[in-house]
Amino acid sequence: MSNPRIAPYGNWISSITAEAVAAQSLSAGVEDIFLDPVTSKVYLAQKRPAENGRSAVIDAEDRQDLFDGSWDARTQVHEYGGAAAIIFGDTLYFSHILDHRVYKTVKGGSPTAITPVSPAQRFADFTVHPKHPHLVICLVEDHSDPHPAKVETYLVLINASTSTVTKIVHDADFYACPRFSPDGNFLVWQQWHHPEMPFQSSEIIVAHVVSDGQTLELGTPAHVAGKTEAISAQDPIWNSNNSIIFLSDESGFHNPWKFTFDPAKPLKDGQASPICPQPIKEEFGAPQWWLSRHGSGALSETHVAFTSFRKGRTTLYICDVSKGNLLEVPTPYAHIQYLHGDGKGKVVMLGQPADSGEVLVELTIDEMGKPLLTSLSPPSASVDSLPSSYISPGEYHELILPPDGRTCHVTYYAPKNPHYGGGLPGEKPPVVVLIHGGPFYMEPANLDWSKQFFTSRGWAYIDVNYGGSTGFGRAFRESLHNKWGVLDVQDAYQSVLRLGSLGLVDAKRAVVHGGSAGGYSVLQIATTLPDAFAAGAPHYGVSDMRKLDEILHKFEYHLCDRLMGGKWEECESVWRERSPIYHVDKIKMPLLFLQGGKDTVVPADQMINMVETIKARGGKAELILFPDEGHGWRQASSVQTTLEKELTFFNEVLGFKNNY
Repeated sequence: MSNPRIAPYGNWISSITAEAVAAQSLSAGVEDIFLDPVTSKVYLAQKRPAENGRSAVIDAEDRQDLFDGSWDARTQVHEYGGAAAIIFGDTLYFSHILDHRVYKTVKGGSPTAITPVSPAQRFADFTVHPKHPHLVICLVEDHSDPHPAKVETYLVLINASTSTVTKIVHDADFYACPRFSPDGNFLVWQQWHHPEMPFQSSEIIVAHVVSDGQTLELGTPAHVAGKTEAISAQDPIWNSNNSIIFLSDESGFHNPWKFTFDPAKPLKDGQASPICPQPIKEEFGAPQWWLSRHGSGALSETHVAFTSFRKGRTTLYICDVSKGNLLEVPTPYAHIQYLHGDGKGKVVMLGQPADSGEVLVELTIDEMGKPLLTSLSPPSASVDSLPSSYISPGEYHELILPPDGRTCHVTYYAPKNPHYGGGLPGEKPPVVVLIHGGPFYMEPANLDWSKQFFTSRGWAYIDVNYGGSTGFGRAFRESLHNKWGVLDVQDAYQSVLRLGSLGLVDAKRAVVHGGSAGGYSVLQIATTLPDAFAAGAPHYGVSDMRKLDEILHKFEYHLCDRLMGGKWEECESVWRERSPIYHVDKIKMPLLFLQGGKDTVVPADQMINMVETIKARGGKAELILFPDEGHGWRQASSVQTTLEKELTFFNEVLGFKNNY
């Protein structure tokens, strides 16, 4: 483009509107992938913001829905959900979030309930018996007693022919990934216990299956791998009738392992071992915040696809599990999710590039033994309507921060707009800083138009994967223990200063936002580093750690204890010190609060009370309440409003003109 304009950063005019961002695929995209093991057909779970955020299941080939708009294939197991459906032999089994029952249907048919009315029970993570497909095993989260310490989780057998539910495994606090072997003779699953999260420690168990087609019994369970409070073994899959592939972080990083056994001998005589000859300092798989997150898929009995994280981006491998050889498969994707393999030569996944929209991808091996990636996605009009010339791909930076020389992983997005050649002479761009949630999470580097919304207007943008983030090994993740509200805050602040010293941002014009745990970090910054940022926008954040601890759901019931350095009764002073609600008098930073009225993870009252207190002291604070939203936004209107209100608020604080 000739004669690009020179104008102050943050004041550029952009055609990337909040409405367009809310409508495109990263806000209305794929939430899971289903691969029918019988037909090898591919299906998708797709979020529909324009339809009140419901999740539809669609045929990936013709893009037709499998049920009408009155159905919503979601679950609230672990509150975060995932793995709400499975398709076997063209039959769809799914959990309907409006009544929590499981339904069965075929494309074009009417769903029929196969579980009794039981609103207290939530179902997820299904596996279908290969010889008796009316027998389905899944996990149940039972809220008959809703107190988090009393909620029960167990594995059940659903008989779709009789619409009965039978409990079959119930000794652990949590379950995930139940999987029948290809011949149906064995069942593997993952389990873990309080106070752990699955990526902190978990076990894999296998048992023999006996079924007459109407009932099903399990033999004596055998321990495969993992150790409570020491080793996380997760995400088991079958690559043959007597071989289980899984991930274990015994080396400090989740790496590929296998468990092999002789079906004619006791399962306890099986052998677990790492697949690769030497540990790899990369984190394979993904933390199981959602039950749908899988980082491996079987191509055949000998070859399995894996994903790992390297420098904050996904690497794709094909592994010969018989020899331990890893072949890296070059991809254009910054992030890959939802791997599933049919064991017959196909693995499917969601590929998310840094400079274009998400793509449904098929991985196969050609006749010469070379990997082949094939897009299964048709062109998306909603993505194509947003001009690629505005896209600013992320740049990875491994920062060494004072005072102890610790590492912080940052993705930096420079201002970019085809109509502008830069800011004023000598000017460095203002910067929006994202602190991710979790806090044990990692912000990926794939294209996110909500970030381009800012960069196209002359802002820089950075994702801070602070100490405690997943994807960088156990030691890095555990560095947040005892330091939540301290290390995350310092990493965000020091990262801005470091990038400022490199000439990439104007540290004096930095604003910060984040959701959930990231919202908490924003509030901690406001109370502990009141002059560090010009403004902040906490989304469904936490202000009172004690209240959070009292209402946390079962999955995260003990989250605060380890991160605070002990229980409330053991270190009350620390809990109070790191609860922003007790330090409102220190807040100078203008704050824009965004909150869902139906949030069950962080009650709206915490945000509302915080705003009222700040305003009573004469501070600048605004509240945007979305009455029908929960912990995160599922409606397009909420995404649009959030972007517009944030930009307006930040512009007002920094003296920029409104340009959304």
